[in-house]
Amino acid sequence: YYITNNLRKVTKRATSMSLQIITNAAQSKLVRDKLTKWETTTSLSQQQKDCVVDLATWSAIDEAIDLPSSDIISVSEAQDQSSTINNAQQFYEWFHSVERGMESDQESEYRDYINSLKEHHGRCNSVLDGISKALDHLRDLGDQYRTVSLTTEALHDSCELLMQDQQDLEQLGTSIAQQLVYFTEHDRIGTKLNSSAISVMGEAFVPMLIKIDECVEFMKDHPDYKESAVYLAKYQQCLVRALTLLRSYIVNAIRATATAAVTELSGAGGLVPGDPAFAQLYSKFQSQGPRIKALMEQIEDRSEKNPEYLQVMQDCYTCYCYQRQALILPVINQELERLYKLHDKDHCTFIRTSCMSLIRICEDEFSLYHCFFSRSDLILQGLLESLSSQLYDYFRPMIIQQVQRFELLADICSVLKNDIFEDHVNAKGECLEAFGHLALQMLEDSQERLSYRTQAYIQSDIINFMPSAGDLAYPSKLTEELSNQYAMWYPTVRRSLICLSKLYRCTNRSVFESLAQECLAACIDSLKTATLSIVENSSLLDSQLFLIKHLLIIREQIAPFDVNFTVNEVSLDFTNLKMAASGLITNKNRILSLNSNNAVLEFFFQGAPQLTKKVLDSKKDVDINLKEACTDFITTAATLLSSPIHAFLATVETSTTPATMEQCRNVVSETTQRISSKLPGIKKSMHLYLANPDTEAILFRPIRGQILTQFGNLRKVIDNMEEEDKFIINCPSPEQLTMTLAYN
Repeated sequence: YYITNNLRKVTKRATSMSLQIITNAAQSKLVRDKLTKWETTTSLSQQQKDCVVDLATWSAIDEAIDLPSSDIISVSEAQDQSSTINNAQQFYEWFHSVERGMESDQESEYRDYINSLKEHHGRCNSVLDGISKALDHLRDLGDQYRTVSLTTEALHDSCELLMQDQQDLEQLGTSIAQQLVYFTEHDRIGTKLNSSAISVMGEAFVPMLIKIDECVEFMKDHPDYKESAVYLAKYQQCLVRALTLLRSYIVNAIRATATAAVTELSGAGGLVPGDPAFAQLYSKFQSQGPRIKALMEQIEDRSEKNPEYLQVMQDCYTCYCYQRQALILPVINQELERLYKLHDKDHCTFIRTSCMSLIRICEDEFSLYHCFFSRSDLILQGLLESLSSQLYDYFRPMIIQQVQRFELLADICSVLKNDIFEDHVNAKGECLEAFGHLALQMLEDSQERLSYRTQAYIQSDIINFMPSAGDLAYPSKLTEELSNQYAMWYPTVRRSLICLSKLYRCTNRSVFESLAQECLAACIDSLKTATLSIVENSSLLDSQLFLIKHLLIIREQIAPFDVNFTVNEVSLDFTNLKMAASGLITNKNRILSLNSNNAVLEFFFQGAPQLTKKVLDSKKDVDINLKEACTDFITTAATLLSSPIHAFLATVETSTTPATMEQCRNVVSETTQRISSKLPGIKKSMHLYLANPDTEAILFRPIRGQILTQFGNLRKVIDNMEEEDKFIINCPSPEQLTMTLAYN
């Protein structure tokens, strides 16, 4: 291809040069033709011809300067010949010869090149012939190559098919061999299980157990395989045998450990939690824990998928918990008996110390359990509940038979709720879950007992409270020097607030609200009863200020409690029953009536009791009673100060004769004297009872308003009189009266 391409390039170049030479020759011929035509059409004189000759001569000389030697010779020869030129014909001939010589000299190189090209062209033709022959041979070789390629590809495809068949057969053989292992493994496993040298702690036991599980799973997944059911039964027998060995080993190890602990501690006497001897009950088991836990993990991991493993796991749990209960239960009973005798009179301390002792034991048992097992189980919770329940056998009789005071019950509830539940049970979660159930039961029993004793306390110490003379010695009691301000409170108020403060810390919201409503209602009733006695011993103002003082104390003391003090009271209204019974008696003649007017039917339909709901709000009751007490006091004080005006105005309204100047002057004089004499005492009593300037000012403001109103009404009567009478009466203006009320 390369040679052919070069030959084509050389041929193209030679062709181009040949065309150029032919073009130049055609142009020279055209010049000659034009000169001949010019000669025939134009005649030159002799002088013009001589000039042409001279020009040619000079031109030849000038060209000879740079021409080669061959050209110079040719020009000299042309000069020699020019001497013989006589006419134009001779000149043309001479010029033609010179032109041919020049053309010959110029074309010689191209002719030589053309000859060379011809030689090359011939050689190229021969080369092309050789190339054509070579291409023919190559075509033959290509055909032969394609034939060989097709044959080779067919052979390759056949080989690949054979290789694929070989791989498929190998995979099939491998698959058969892998699945056949599950059938052939039975003999080896059966031999090991029946061997007397087999050991559960041996290295081969756990892998053998895993292999049995795999074989059982395989047989279950492929029930269509031949004899799969037979081998499934065989492997299940092997599994039962292996699990029996495993269960026997674990159960015997736990029993042996418990027996060893009992043997070593048999001479230790009474054990107390925390003693070194008691710690051996745990150290003996802890030494066996890791070895047994490794086996239990194999059982626990498969218990959810296989019921045989689940049964073995439950048996191991049960054995462990039974042995631990047999060891620890006597120790707990001894400890509780010791604490009960030690704190026979201090019930709160007994409950706190016994609960803390059980909490430590439960934590230790929970930790020891997880040294043997990875999963928590209901059996563990049962163990911990059985250990914790020993305390309940002491607690229940104690709060029923020995603890009668509600204050002590409240302290017990506070210990269980705050010290035990919040500080330990809720903080430590799962390990104290079983103990938390017991503590919750104890707390609920205490709260139930507390509710009953609180109701009894309210009945005996608040509702049935019989005050002494000193309890009702108001206002003299307020002037005594008392180290404790609570001593000035009425006993039922003090007891009610103490009761509420204790209940708030140890009862739930609903129980507290119910008891608080009952307690506050009883307290308010006791205060109202006390006011009646104070009226007899002191005065009406003292009794009213006494009630206001203690209602303010109650409202202030119950404000921090984050409760609503509301109770929904549900009751049955038998009003309809009474009316229906009356109608039944009235309509005796319709008792045996067989229509819709039967009296018995009307009695049943109309006499059904109605369910009524009532919301009791203790805080609202306090506010209502306080408002009523303040209103009564304001009315009493205002009436005491302005009663002459009030009586006079009532007389004026009913009388037909107008009031006289003397009557009005006497009323004004008497009222101002009454204000001057009694108002300081009223303010002193308010300050003595309330001891709060702001409260006193709030309470006195409506009293002043009522007095100003009475004087205003009186002033309306006086305004109808003469100016001289008004001057004599000397009724104070509102400003004067306000100053008088403020500074008296």
